[in-house]
Amino acid sequence: MANPNEAHWIATKRLLRYLKGTIELGIYYERGGNTSIIAYTNSDFAENSDDRKSTSRSLFFLGSGAIS
Repeated sequence: MANPNEAHWIATKRLLRYLKGTIELGIYYERGGNTSIIAYTNSDFAENSDDRKSTSRSLFFLGSGAIS
């Protein structure tokens, strides 16, 4: 933020174009519908032999819609 350059401006415009093109998309939750929370996770411990970094990912659903 202290020293923005042309690459930052290009990235900002790309983000705004993406948001404009997806404004009608969303997750629909029905009143009284399924509100169960389901979580999926995946992780590995130091799988990459080059840098020995561990990774983990998670996905959460509320009803039938992904929330995170």
